[in-house]
Amino acid sequence: MTNFILNFKSLGSKLITRMDFNSEKPATEFIELTKLNGYKMYQYIQSGNNYVMTAEELEMKNIKFEKLLREVKTWFGLSKKTVTDFLIMPDKSFYYPYEFGSYLYIFTKQNRTKVDFENWLDKEFPSRFGHIDETFTGFENLMDDEDYLIATNHDLQHQFGVVGNKNIIDQIITEYKNANLREFELDDYEEKP
Repeated sequence: MTNFILNFKSLGSKLITRMDFNSEKPATEFIELTKLNGYKMYQYIQSGNNYVMTAEELEMKNIKFEKLLREVKTWFGLSKKTVTDFLIMPDKSFYYPYEFGSYLYIFTKQNRTKVDFENWLDKEFPSRFGHIDETFTGFENLMDDEDYLIATNHDLQHQFGVVGNKNIIDQIITEYKNANLREFELDDYEEKP
């Protein structure tokens, strides 16, 4: 039995709702539970985690994805190298395999392009290193008011944060309340500066 810990944050609020429950189901079922009607889900996988399923393997399975190239400094900052992130396009049943890492699941009603995501990521997470996590750092400017996203805990996929506008967060929490989950608890606390 896995103990799930989910944090929900409405944009513009310092209040965070923590949800705890137990389940034997995989984390992807609960990520899917957050998907509201009419939304498409894009998955952003950073270069350090995309060895789990290579571009060639994605192509063999006919999974639509884009390669997002970016420059990063090497360990001592003396030079730069180009790395490749993956943007998995919406697919009803595919979840990129999780081993560890901060994956982003971006939910939108719009058809988005590679450039939309690159521009948003460059603005919100310029270094990408240590910025993307389930603690809501840097999610102030979602691509659209209706958009929301999930960021996983770097080490544990069954711990993730959901951020979006209050009405969206309220709808998602209601979905969980109605799911009859074991040892279900909700607690509100204020975000520390």
